[in-house]
Amino acid sequence: MKTDEIRSKYLKFFEERGAKLCSSDSLVPANDPTLLFTGAGMNQFKDYFLGIGKMDFRKATSCQKCIRTGDIMNVGVTPCHHTFFEMLGNFSFGDYFKKEAIAWAWEFLTNVMKIDENRLQVSVHTSDNEAAEIWKKSVGLTDAKINVLGDHDNFWPADAPKMGPNGPCGPCSEIFYDRGPEYGEDQGITGENRRWVEIWNLVFTQFDRRGVDDLVALPQCNIDTGMGLERMASCMQNTATNMDIDIFQPLVNKVAEIGETSYGKNKDHDILMRRIADHARAVTFCIGDGVMPGNTHRGYVLKRLLRRAATDGRALGITKSFIKDLVPIVAQVMGNQYPEIKQQQENISSTILHEEEKFLATLDKGLTMIDMAIRKAKDENASVFSGESAFELYDTYGFPYELTEELVRQEKFEIDREGYEEAMTAAKEKARAGAKMKGDVFAKGPITEIKKVTGETEFLGYENTDAQSCKVIGIIKGDALVESANAGDEVTIVLDKTPFYGESGGQVGDIGTITGLDNLEIAIDDTEKIDGIFLHIGKIESGTINKDQEVACTVEKDRRMDICRNHSATHLLHKALRDILGENAVQKGSYVSPERFRFDFQHQQALTQDQQRRVGEAVNYMILEANNVKTEVKSIDEAKSEGAMALFGEKYGDTVRMVKIGDISTELCGGTHVDNTAKIGSFFITNQEAVSAGIRRIEGVTGHYAARYVRKIGKIIVDVVRELNTSVDELPNKITAMLDNEKALRKELAALKSDQVKKQLEDIQTKEIGGIQYAAINAGAVTGKELTAAADVVRNKVGDNGVAVLAGTDGDKVSLVVTVGKALAPKTLKAGDIVKKLAPMVGGGGGGRPDMAQAGGKEPENLPKMLDSVEAVLSEMLG
Repeated sequence: MKTDEIRSKYLKFFEERGAKLCSSDSLVPANDPTLLFTGAGMNQFKDYFLGIGKMDFRKATSCQKCIRTGDIMNVGVTPCHHTFFEMLGNFSFGDYFKKEAIAWAWEFLTNVMKIDENRLQVSVHTSDNEAAEIWKKSVGLTDAKINVLGDHDNFWPADAPKMGPNGPCGPCSEIFYDRGPEYGEDQGITGENRRWVEIWNLVFTQFDRRGVDDLVALPQCNIDTGMGLERMASCMQNTATNMDIDIFQPLVNKVAEIGETSYGKNKDHDILMRRIADHARAVTFCIGDGVMPGNTHRGYVLKRLLRRAATDGRALGITKSFIKDLVPIVAQVMGNQYPEIKQQQENISSTILHEEEKFLATLDKGLTMIDMAIRKAKDENASVFSGESAFELYDTYGFPYELTEELVRQEKFEIDREGYEEAMTAAKEKARAGAKMKGDVFAKGPITEIKKVTGETEFLGYENTDAQSCKVIGIIKGDALVESANAGDEVTIVLDKTPFYGESGGQVGDIGTITGLDNLEIAIDDTEKIDGIFLHIGKIESGTINKDQEVACTVEKDRRMDICRNHSATHLLHKALRDILGENAVQKGSYVSPERFRFDFQHQQALTQDQQRRVGEAVNYMILEANNVKTEVKSIDEAKSEGAMALFGEKYGDTVRMVKIGDISTELCGGTHVDNTAKIGSFFITNQEAVSAGIRRIEGVTGHYAARYVRKIGKIIVDVVRELNTSVDELPNKITAMLDNEKALRKELAALKSDQVKKQLEDIQTKEIGGIQYAAINAGAVTGKELTAAADVVRNKVGDNGVAVLAGTDGDKVSLVVTVGKALAPKTLKAGDIVKKLAPMVGGGGGGRPDMAQAGGKEPENLPKMLDSVEAVLSEMLG
């Protein structure tokens, strides 16, 4: 049975039993700082499990795309570990419970999947007699088929009764499948030969843990089940590993083809091919959901997976970039369930290519460094790989620590983690603490309490900037809910309805006033939105506000209009960029305020002056066309069928708001807009820059702020024209002539300075050590280029059997050049090795060829001490 068929049958089975069919959540969890990636099907239903907020349904089913990296070392090695995988789930939020969950699971496996019940066994928790009785009486299992296990194996979270955490928890019942005698003797479900595999976990969330073994019954019992799709497919297709199933084999075969090898002939190579296939899926879906390679958070995980796959490819003999070539295969085998991957295929491939090529440029050097360090350690009979070397691999060659650790452990070495972290701190790198997600999965607070008594705030702001009779649902003062607040208090107000836009989708929140009886006036200086709840943040200027009273809301209209201008302009900019740069120039983020906008998009190079001019002209032309802006609310499928562009990584509900600008732009968007592009006025790009690898940013202004910006530019031009005694028409030629003249003068000055330095160096005296001549010279205030140019003078002075060390300062920077004569390099001494000894003394680093190397530093005060150390360094290196 094909994997797609299993997924389809599962979802249909539970939908027929009244479950709401929910699409997969993004891999990037919305509004949940506790999670780095979505790792389970239940994540998107957290509030439903807690019984807070509006519940649109009480039964659900989904196929959730997940990322977990906790067992990354086992990927490709064991039959069933993945980083990216799909989790089939069926959920009950106070509806059905154990009896139905158990009966339906058995029915699906035996009737729909047609699995022989003799190949199935189950497990229950030691305390869960209820589940055991259901398996016996409702399903008909004998005691021999029911395995009773403890807290570690059959409780969620594992070991929770004694170890925690506090919060919702409960026993679970797992279903196991016997893969048959070809996988070894029958050792039972706890055997080590993996003959029996767990295929389904039924979690019965029925307790609230409040302390060690202190389990209190929950008022609402829930069902949370999970079935790994890939593992189920492996059982149904009778494959040795999950990566031998139909949706993995095309990927593995493609890797084998690129590597000019065959799968199944070499155990070590098979592990590499399986791991590459897994990581290719993971990075494809990560980028598809908006994650970009970076040095922290999700970006670091993505970069680590990409570079690990690239390193595995090199071990297979693949010397070129190749991971991008796996994206079309992922799109082909996964595209029916996740069409966004097909739509994003080109964008994903280009992002992977850029990151992979960047890493490949340093991969060989890094691998060589690892090999040299390991050989040196072996010669010294050491068992630990230097933490400082691990940091240099990260800092210079882009090797994530985990990748270095994995490579050196293959050579039976441990790695000095403490030394690595010390080197990281010493180099003033960004603290890793910022990359850790904080918080309890079921954190409590004022918002959680409010969600227990109300649904989402009704937003009136698309049509109105004023509203009457808005009921006060909650008043937050500090971090606590209060019944009332008085003049002078800083508060956050929650209403049942509001015209205030809450910050989301890159658009800032509205400001304005809330007024009421008895002279109540609250100055609202920001509005935020959390899980559909609008938070009006401000200070009470006069009067008293009470829970349940009715108030009037007034949004600052001129500011809102400026925001609308900028937001509509970003849609036009998106259209212009895609027309001029290509379909790959898709939005990756935005910021819309009254004063300006910021628009991030995918593109590998800076826009040329001509491209920037054409983009600006295109947007202004669309503005002048006076296109009507219309919005419609419709189903997500209808909107996409009409060509609406969705931002990948964003989570959309069953119904969406579609913003249509004439016949030129159609996007899914929840922000506020002008009703005609003519109201934008004018558009001006003020800046463009790189945000990260493959991501560009354009900043700009519209309306009043664009006019103000143009007036500012005009004044600057008039002032410069007056100062240079020229005309506006002649100004470019005048500036060009001045720059050419300055360039010539600089060149002449540099030549004079270089000659002066060379002349000074002709009179130097050399010293002798170990039969070689050497000179250690402070050249004074010189640039790095001037120092390099002067190096030949000293090289000639010390001869072929000599070493020259030149250093100088340029402001707070140190430049260092080392030359080694032909008779010494590379067998006796190497310039690069000398530089690596000396540069750290001035707070720097560098490298180069055996005969010449350079370095920079940032501690000029230590330059004399470094030069004094040259004799000792050479003495040590010469032995």
